[in-house]
Amino acid sequence: MNLGDFAISASQFERQMRYLSEHGYVSLPLTELLRKSDKRRLLRRRAVVLTFDDSHEDFFTVAYPILRGFNFMATVFVVTKRIRGKSDLERDVYGQYMTWEQIEALQKWGISFGSHTCTHPKLPHLSREEIWRELAGSKECLEARLGQEIKWLAYPYGVSTSEIQRMAEVVGYKAAFGVSRGRSSRFNIWRRLCRRDDTLMTFALRLNHWYHYVGHLREDTEVGRFLRKVKHRIGFRERLR
Repeated sequence: MNLGDFAISASQFERQMRYLSEHGYVSLPLTELLRKSDKRRLLRRRAVVLTFDDSHEDFFTVAYPILRGFNFMATVFVVTKRIRGKSDLERDVYGQYMTWEQIEALQKWGISFGSHTCTHPKLPHLSREEIWRELAGSKECLEARLGQEIKWLAYPYGVSTSEIQRMAEVVGYKAAFGVSRGRSSRFNIWRRLCRRDDTLMTFALRLNHWYHYVGHLREDTEVGRFLRKVKHRIGFRERLR
């Protein structure tokens, strides 16, 4: 996965949010999405939940002003060991990360936060002890700093296993988010990705319920899993040539 594929421009993001607003969509907090009694009602509404991974500074400087202009709310998943004070900023190839001061300001303005682990590793590659430290350490750090329970987790790169999902529940998260891989569940809630090369029509199509059903057929059915295995084997043979 190339994270650069998901670094969309400010103008593209503004067009997407304008599309939601002009077509009657409302943005909901995660708590309302996950409340079982509301699910049927939500299916009858044009509702979205907006989430942002990694806690880069451009959420504060670019995305949040656009969201605020459309009266949309969002949740940001934070990589805790990449967050610094004003005088100790960290950069990577995708830009600078927010400071704690910026995160605290966003919290006051109604943005909610969840964990994206401590260091953003591929969790299935770690030992059980390392996974526990990533999940529990980031939760404890955010709760100590923000003064509220951190209920949500987003898996780095969207990948997890059934064991990691069970660990997330034991750590104390109420739900966790992936990206349409593996069986959909409360601890592997699928999200629809936005990519840099998406057209506005592509963005609109991803809002359709049928897009979710295609993912379900691919990941949650025997036929879908069989076809994925066949595709993988064909690809492997091609690479050996």
